[in-house]
Amino acid sequence: ERFYKQVGDVIRELEPGRTIKLAINEWNTALPLPRQHSMESALYAARLMNVFERSDIVAMSAVSDMVNGWSGGVIQASHDNVFVTPTYLVNRLYNLHLGAKRLTARVTSPAFDTTKEGKGVPYLDVVVSRSADGQHIFIKAVNTNGQKSLRTAVHAGGVQVASSAVMETINGDSMTAANSFATPTAISMQQKTIKTGSDFAVVFPQHSISVITLNVLSPTAGPGL
Repeated sequence: ERFYKQVGDVIRELEPGRTIKLAINEWNTALPLPRQHSMESALYAARLMNVFERSDIVAMSAVSDMVNGWSGGVIQASHDNVFVTPTYLVNRLYNLHLGAKRLTARVTSPAFDTTKEGKGVPYLDVVVSRSADGQHIFIKAVNTNGQKSLRTAVHAGGVQVASSAVMETINGDSMTAANSFATPTAISMQQKTIKTGSDFAVVFPQHSISVITLNVLSPTAGPGL
């Protein structure tokens, strides 16, 4: 995420006054099998797509490949069978909930340290957007904690929200669970209805990717979470 901020700074310095965007093409993990088709890979994909959505400089992105091509193809097909990878599920879920306007999201979360991203990296990564018609708010939340679920209090400021919402979650039995021809639904998406409002609590399961679709009762407001 720091990289895209740095690229944005360079563009503004070298081309002041111009609006130049990036297209991030052919991104993916490059893990050995079965990790390439595992929950671990899906968590990476979701957090990366959250980075893209937060980065004003990124206009579009595309995962590679679509079908086969290499082990990273998000749809794996043989002569007589097919399965979709967890990374495919993330791309589909996010594509169906791509808001037209990003909203402010302030998140407080337990954190972990990493050699690549530094210290204090939050387990819970969130991006929030609003649909073009203003009737829906999409909360995309990734819980990277492999052992613990995160009970989270949500406050939607400056907007009236309906008392129920749909929550869709991608998950499996463990971080190492993986889709394959033998286990095509080891990682799958589940949907449920949750109680919401301008203030509500929700549990994000361990090693999971969730999208909550809030129904807005006052679409003209300018909300933030």
